[in-house]
Amino acid sequence: MNLIMGNDEFILHIRKKSNGSKYDNDYLGKIIWENIKTLDPDAVIIEKDQKCFWGSEGENINARMLPKTATQFKFNMAILVRIYEFIDGIE
Repeated sequence: MNLIMGNDEFILHIRKKSNGSKYDNDYLGKIIWENIKTLDPDAVIIEKDQKCFWGSEGENINARMLPKTATQFKFNMAILVRIYEFIDGIE
């Protein structure tokens, strides 16, 4: 079964768990996508630059906090735990 999720959800998890990260959103998005594609070769990008639920303005919206927009991925939901294991290893 496939699942659609965006980088914004994964980046929010990273920011919340580590009180930030030394990496900017573009880099995080890139390595998250690479991990998803490695774990599920059939994964696809279904939309780039979708507006995030929390909007595009605010003191927490910037390259090192929360993104304004996010790429949406479609992938096999069986890899979800492994994706979170990967992003939990990002400092």
